[in-house]
Amino acid sequence: MHHSDHAKAIAASCAAAEAPGALGVALFGSVAKGTDHPHSDIDLVVAADTGPGIRVLHREGRMVTVSRKAPDELAAAFDRPWEAGAAVAAWRGARILHDPEGLMRALQARAEAWTWEAIGPDADRWAAGEFVGLAEEVHKVHGMLALGRARAAAANRLLIALSLPGPLAAAHRILYDSENDLWDAVAAAEGPAWARAWDAAAGVALAGHEAGCAAALDLYRLAAARLGPHLAGEDRAVVDTACNL
Repeated sequence: MHHSDHAKAIAASCAAAEAPGALGVALFGSVAKGTDHPHSDIDLVVAADTGPGIRVLHREGRMVTVSRKAPDELAAAFDRPWEAGAAVAAWRGARILHDPEGLMRALQARAEAWTWEAIGPDADRWAAGEFVGLAEEVHKVHGMLALGRARAAAANRLLIALSLPGPLAAAHRILYDSENDLWDAVAAAEGPAWARAWDAAAGVALAGHEAGCAAALDLYRLAAARLGPHLAGEDRAVVDTACNL
């Protein structure tokens, strides 16, 4: 059996096991879209009024992640800037496996109708706030380099590289149904300078340690150009200081 068909069969079996007491079950991610590879996990979302949480299962050699959430919590993702970009795209590509009362279809329809205008100002405020908070990592990279603490500098450089794309995706109004798609989507939106710096900071390109740290600091400065219009007062001072270290 082809790995995609195998994954879908496992998803159907797990959905049937989850169905009693559930308000709905849907398959998300690459398996739902048919873009999975043989090692992709199988992502199931269960709508239920009880027992929220995440379970990781092993079924026929495959990893299955079961996320159990209340209906209100599933719906709230559309209004949260830190979740909406991923949630909307994920719901649009989801395969509904169990939906006795139409709840999952209603959520999918909401995702299809959703636009960034619904949360635009909130998205900009959230992105700016996250960006300001990452100024601490900029200071740490400089400080750890000065102290010769290479691992600490590297850890903070990675925090910058991995933490900036989420806020920038919101600022660019990017939808992505998997974190695996986030990095390339933001690189495409930000352009070649960002892509080169991110590759060096994250280790895609063969840059040395200090060059990788410098690239992470460049990422912060590049993000400032995009998010700067949403900063004011003390936030602006924090960012300017970090960019000019």
